[in-house]
Amino acid sequence: MSDLEEKPDEIVDVSDEYQLHQDDDSQHNELDEVIQRRDRAQSVNDISKCQVLSYSIGHFYNDLCSSLWFTYLMIYLEKVVMLQHSLAGLLMLIGQVTDAISTPIVGLLSDASILPGFLCKFGRRKSWHIIGTFCVTISFPFIFGGCLLCTGHSINWIKVLWFAPFIALFQFGWAAVQISHLAMIPELSENPSRRTSMNSLRNAFAVIANLTIYLAVFFLLNADKDLGINPNDLIQFREVGLGAVVVGFTVTAVFYLFVKEKAFTRMTLSTLSLQSDASSLIQMSWKNWFSHIEFYQVAFLYMFCRLYINVAQVYFSFYITDVMELEKTYLAKLPLVIYMSSFAVSLLMGVPKINKLFHKKALFMLASLIGVANGVVIHFSTNILSVYVISILLGVVQALLLISSLSVTAQLINRNTESGAFVYGAMSFMDKLSNGLVIQVVQLLTPDCDVKRDTSSSEACKVFYKNVMIYVPGSCVIIVFLILIFLNTKKLGERLRRHNSDDELSTSHLVPDHEEI
Repeated sequence: MSDLEEKPDEIVDVSDEYQLHQDDDSQHNELDEVIQRRDRAQSVNDISKCQVLSYSIGHFYNDLCSSLWFTYLMIYLEKVVMLQHSLAGLLMLIGQVTDAISTPIVGLLSDASILPGFLCKFGRRKSWHIIGTFCVTISFPFIFGGCLLCTGHSINWIKVLWFAPFIALFQFGWAAVQISHLAMIPELSENPSRRTSMNSLRNAFAVIANLTIYLAVFFLLNADKDLGINPNDLIQFREVGLGAVVVGFTVTAVFYLFVKEKAFTRMTLSTLSLQSDASSLIQMSWKNWFSHIEFYQVAFLYMFCRLYINVAQVYFSFYITDVMELEKTYLAKLPLVIYMSSFAVSLLMGVPKINKLFHKKALFMLASLIGVANGVVIHFSTNILSVYVISILLGVVQALLLISSLSVTAQLINRNTESGAFVYGAMSFMDKLSNGLVIQVVQLLTPDCDVKRDTSSSEACKVFYKNVMIYVPGSCVIIVFLILIFLNTKKLGERLRRHNSDDELSTSHLVPDHEEI
């Protein structure tokens, strides 16, 4: 009996020795098991198609205002309010700088859940969305409503002082809505394909917002017999601005009703990460991002994508009226063509089975090549047919760049949603600041376009706006192409982990964030 009692001790000794050789395997098995649990939970808890659709309209209000802002603000300030080129550019710069500064600040406050007490019940992202919507609603009508304190003889600086506060408040609100809405993507869904669908449908509703504005502008301007834009068109711009606020606020109310932000996201992630030492989630504070080269690559990628979209949108109006000398109804017709083509591409990419077929880098490079080709078409453009071709290509490129840049940014953040709003804020900071500076430089270089006074200045203006449409957006897509050469999108979002085994630190294998807990 004593012999039999000794055998188990021997077996234990052998098993202990065997266990020492199995430590690494057990860690990996534990990781696989937790990942499988996460994947099963993810498939069950991921948001429904109805919620995806509801999420997609959450930026509709912003998109209505953005359409008026980028497409018509400059031509409105110069030809309706009658501001000088440089002062019109200054107001645009004030807005863009305010937006640029606001985005990372709002991102940090949102990540830290710093909110007014009565809004906490809505969640950290949704609360800032509400704050932004309020600011937009009380400021935007005054931007396109004319200078109420000005007379026909008011100096330009009086007009600047009138518009500047409303523009600053609007851009703060716009930034709060944009950042909070973008930061919801990685928190609402952990499925990469579902995230791409959310971005695509979000862009599709952005196109619908633009179509809504352009249709409204078309009907209002079509009723006016004047061929060019002039101060008499103030009433049309005022009506479009008020209409955007009413429609946008109504749609946003639907978004608030159906989209419920997940509560305690950070606590849930922390709890899950403690379940396994081998699979602990790397917490990323806003400072940590600056040590990752991919953060800078994606930031510049996002910046030049947005620069292409916004510069083309701002100066296409001048290309229509000053270069091609088309009647003012084309200020609505041609942007309609742009956004119809963009809408078609967005819907196509919003289908999960289709977007899975295209690699992000391939989409980026395709957009860059089409963008360069469009610059060639602009250079040789001589008739209305070529202008329609330009409009279609602009829409395709804008959709591909916007969808791809947002998808890459979401991939960079992946499961590190604790600082996701800061990342979007940093991207938007680069975007807004570069847009404001580039547009102001263009405005300072713009020649006088007074046709009645000097025919030669009109010709110089034609050449100038044509070159702006060719070289500024063209340079942006070329830089995007160069950045893509060095960006490894397959490993984007991966984090290095280190495990403590036998009191020695060793670098573990790379685990993509989409396989994290």
